[in-house]
Amino acid sequence: MADGIGDIRENIFEFFKQDGLLASHFENYEFRDSQLQMAYAILDSLEGKSHIFIEAPTGIGKSFAYLVPAIYFAKKYGKKAVISTHTINLQEQIIGKDIPLLKKILPLEFEANLLKGKTNYVCPKRLRKAYDNASSLFEDDGKNVIERLVKWAKTTNDGTLSDINFRVDADVWQTVCAEVNICSNRTCGNPEDTECFYRKAKEKIYSSDVVILNHYLFFSLYNFAPKDKKEGYIFPNDFIIFDEGHTLEDAVAEQMVPSVSREMIRYHLLRLYNDRKRKGFLTTLPALHVLPVVLNLLDINQAFFYEVRRKYFVRTAGKYDSLTVRIRQKLEVSNHLNDEIVKLVKQLAELKSFARSELEENEINDFMVRFAAFNKIINDFISLDNPEYVYWIELSGNAPEANVKLCASPPDISEYMRDNIFKENNTCVLTSATLSIGDNFDYFKSRLGAESAGAVKLPTQFDYYRQVKLYIPNDRDLTPKTDNSPQYINALEHWIKYFLKETGGKALVLFTNSYLMKTIGGRIRNSEEAEGFEILIQGEGDSRRNLLDRFKSDINSVLLGLDSFWLGVDAPGETLSNLIITRLPFVVPDHPLIQARLELIDSKGGNSFAEYSLPEAILKFRQGTGRLIRNKTDEGIIVVLDNRILTKPYGKHFLDSIDECPRIIL
Repeated sequence: MADGIGDIRENIFEFFKQDGLLASHFENYEFRDSQLQMAYAILDSLEGKSHIFIEAPTGIGKSFAYLVPAIYFAKKYGKKAVISTHTINLQEQIIGKDIPLLKKILPLEFEANLLKGKTNYVCPKRLRKAYDNASSLFEDDGKNVIERLVKWAKTTNDGTLSDINFRVDADVWQTVCAEVNICSNRTCGNPEDTECFYRKAKEKIYSSDVVILNHYLFFSLYNFAPKDKKEGYIFPNDFIIFDEGHTLEDAVAEQMVPSVSREMIRYHLLRLYNDRKRKGFLTTLPALHVLPVVLNLLDINQAFFYEVRRKYFVRTAGKYDSLTVRIRQKLEVSNHLNDEIVKLVKQLAELKSFARSELEENEINDFMVRFAAFNKIINDFISLDNPEYVYWIELSGNAPEANVKLCASPPDISEYMRDNIFKENNTCVLTSATLSIGDNFDYFKSRLGAESAGAVKLPTQFDYYRQVKLYIPNDRDLTPKTDNSPQYINALEHWIKYFLKETGGKALVLFTNSYLMKTIGGRIRNSEEAEGFEILIQGEGDSRRNLLDRFKSDINSVLLGLDSFWLGVDAPGETLSNLIITRLPFVVPDHPLIQARLELIDSKGGNSFAEYSLPEAILKFRQGTGRLIRNKTDEGIIVVLDNRILTKPYGKHFLDSIDECPRIIL
């Protein structure tokens, strides 16, 4: 236990109070009681070794609310605070903005560091090896990039991909990055004199009071951590704070079961040897006898996934009837790659005697482990190895030769989370702006096996009744139809134009259907109502980030977006004065994982609509409406163009899920 810290609760109050430490660094500081209450709630959970869900609406300042108690508690009791986020933006905000400010303000010294996945770091030894063998590995463009990487590696601070300001193709980076099976303690040297960026970053982590990472890396590291310890998760005696906690279920499910695709296997085969370019790892070894196996596997890989696509997908009028197909019985296609992969792994093992260094031997081991894993995933998929999982095949798009991926996932992760995360004598804090439905956290708790966790719902800092007006046209034609009838499309177009005219653009229009978005977007773009402002439509070639930048820089523009724009859009000020929701965001049960989740609930005697479809839609609705008001000076309108919110019994739950504001029924 550290001396000199004193009463943590008192320290927290001194930090957040109106004339406290935080106020001294902001001229127009406003005390936020919700921020203080959140910090207290987290401290109570840490001291009581309990778990807690905290719903913290926009404007509370939740990162300071969890960082301050976490730092004090970690320092006083010799623990480690692990902060896990979903997005890179939030990680960069915490490590680049929040932590430096806290280091300046807090009257105690602490260490905080960001840890990324191993492949985000360049390996200096692999980089030198790639430079020495560039002629065998790359064509001219690749060789030029390697030369630039060598110069960059001498000046970079952290050695990570995000620190590079020039384009690096995936195949080049894969050749020079740190890898789990290649870079070991022996190859990297002692922590004191190592040049390995990942090893140095990890060494800093061991002495850090605060570790920042993402959900995927957290669960990847957790899988390797000892499971017999009662306290701690990935470090002895640590505690975990999950920010952006509403994304956790999907992140965990994705991490638990690896997938494999045609292009994934092809990519790593071409890393071994590319016959067209006469380049690849095997050209640096006496491996002429292995090349035919690689070439054969490239053909077999293509043929195997072609057969899978031909047997399970129907193509009509230039597109596939569906891009996902659920597999309920043993696959009707044999693993034609099996024997050749076994042969490849055996021949790679024999090449290890020719390795000129431990690093090169590890490179061979990495290929062996990788291809053996591909083989196992395919065999497990074909036999539907785990009866608890849902299995499906996925196409990357409607192109005739679209990539084919074999996927599997547990439809229910609650038992895994209950046993591993929400266990006794530990603390997990899970926070987000959207965790409750009404004042009830039961839905998220049951999905994540967190029945034992406490819950706090903090009030908004905004005056919604003054800042927001909610408009709902009472138009029967705004009842969504599965066939997207002309009558329905015309009604949507009419009302979107009506409200765009009301605000002079400045609108984010959220869709759940790509066809409707493109159809209506095209009509609006060519209409008189759109004169004077730009219509930006997702999926027309520009990236999500560029679309958002253009939307924010052109104050009168209109942005039409799908799923990814329902959350993570931060456009404060006049540029977003009008938020239009075209349809209540019910999940369409055509994805195999969604189907399996619904079936599992029904098989246990539950009601899948009430227990999954409706709660998910309400949470998504709250995330969408949350895009409008981002600070105390924002004002605007929310428009709901789905008549079911007025005519269906469940409509009241959507209306009750957002803060009270004037409602205008047209």
